[in-house]
Amino acid sequence: MKNKFKNKTAWITGGKRIGQTIAEAFAKQKVNIIASYRSSSKEADEIVKKAKKLGAKAISIKCDVSEKESVVEALKTIKKTFQKVDVLVNMASVFTPVKLENISKKDWESNISAHIYGTFWPSQMISKIMPNGGHIINIADRTSIGKSYNGYLPYMVTKFAITGMTKALAKELSPKGIFVNAIAPGPILRPEDINEKDWKKIRESSPLKYKITDDEAVGQFAKLTLYLSEVTMASGYIYPLDQGQNL
Repeated sequence: MKNKFKNKTAWITGGKRIGQTIAEAFAKQKVNIIASYRSSSKEADEIVKKAKKLGAKAISIKCDVSEKESVVEALKTIKKTFQKVDVLVNMASVFTPVKLENISKKDWESNISAHIYGTFWPSQMISKIMPNGGHIINIADRTSIGKSYNGYLPYMVTKFAITGMTKALAKELSPKGIFVNAIAPGPILRPEDINEKDWKKIRESSPLKYKITDDEAVGQFAKLTLYLSEVTMASGYIYPLDQGQNL
């Protein structure tokens, strides 16, 4: 069977945790990998190392995706190395709890920068070198299409904005033949600020009584990302990955 992904290039913004698994899934398909980082190159370098072991070409690049100028500079390196980008996975994110009465301007700015600017600037810039049939995959949140919860208001509002941006970009880029979709994940990996006991309660709060490990959840996230990197019958859609959390 012909490998549809071979010789294609994917840029994954955000190399921590789930981003590493997605990059590895692409590398197994011999997709060229671009791993970007804002400050520490450790995770991005790990992605490059794994990708090369799997026979894929890979580079790490410093880029603050919330800053247009930084993305413009990154684009120069990307064009020089790979000429084009076939798949863009916008994964840059922050997830910091804050009580309603304590929300500050800084809380809003950090979430807007990571989720709105961090999704828009790469999409705008990369669409210039993305060929017909290219794919942009944004990461929203299950609350973007369903039930909300307390303690993360700026996070939820800006993640909700990603769903609107996904639909708007899909319309804007449709004349170029570029597909834009989003994933709306529920609990996948335990955040650092949540202990094991509370995390277990969150994972088991779904009415769908079917146990799944964190590793299995991450693997399914990667599989859905691969699917959305080749589907040509859908654009502008938000795909839930929440194990029934919104039922």
